Amino acid sequence: MPREPKPTFDPCYVRDLSEKVYRIRLEQECAGNVERMIAKDEDDGQKLRNRAGQYDPLTRAYLDVLGFKP
Repeated sequence: MPREPKPTFDPCYVRDLSEKVYRIRLEQECAGNVERMIAKDEDDGQKLRNRAGQYDPLTRAYLDVLGFKP
């Protein structure tokens, strides 16, 4: 009998959470320069959102550990 695929979190939901975490980390490290970085990129935060993708696997792991279900 074939296995059913494991449910996964919506990628947009994961990226939204990852972006929030990334912004917090940047604020901690850059002392308030996040908005300046977004303005410099001139893309309404799209590059920042893409860079936040590095947190996606960790975000998924935390959601799993905390018992959130997709």
